[in-house]
Order: sequence, then structure tokens, then C-alpha cells
Amino acid sequence: MKTHHSYTIPCGLLLIAICLFIRYCIGRRRFNRRGIAGLQTFSSYRRFVVTTTIELILMIAANLCGLAGLFLLAVAGINHLKL
Repeated sequence: MKTHHSYTIPCGLLLIAICLFIRYCIGRRRFNRRGIAGLQTFSSYRRFVVTTTIELILMIAANLCGLAGLFLLAVAGINHLKL
């Protein structure tokens, strides 16, 4: 009997976990930056631009990880149905 090791499901779940972790960390940082009025406060304009740009890049990467993880899980599901 031939054994077939497929790593698509663990990799898909890992990518989704990475996506959720990055989104949680960024959301927590944004929440902690909020003041009494509910607006994010920064010490300078430069810090605002750098922080929001880095967070935007990380959120795009997290969303791509999530989509890739969902795609891998879908491929694993389709392959499972074909067998």
C-alpha cells in the first residue's frame, strides 16, 4: 500500500493562524493607541506615516496568507473528494 503524505491541510491551517495572529496584533496596537475621544494618537506626523504604512503592508500580507490558506484547504478538500 502506497502512503501519500499531504502537507496542504497543515500548511493551510498554519497560514490562516498566521493571518489571524497578525490581524490580532495590529488590532490590539490600534486599540491601545486610542485616546479618550476614540481617535488614534501619535507623537509626530512621521511616526503616524511610518506606523500606518507598516501596518498596511502587514495587513495586506496577512490577508494574502489567509487567502492562500483558504485556497490550500479548498484544494485539499477537492483532492479528498476525487479519491
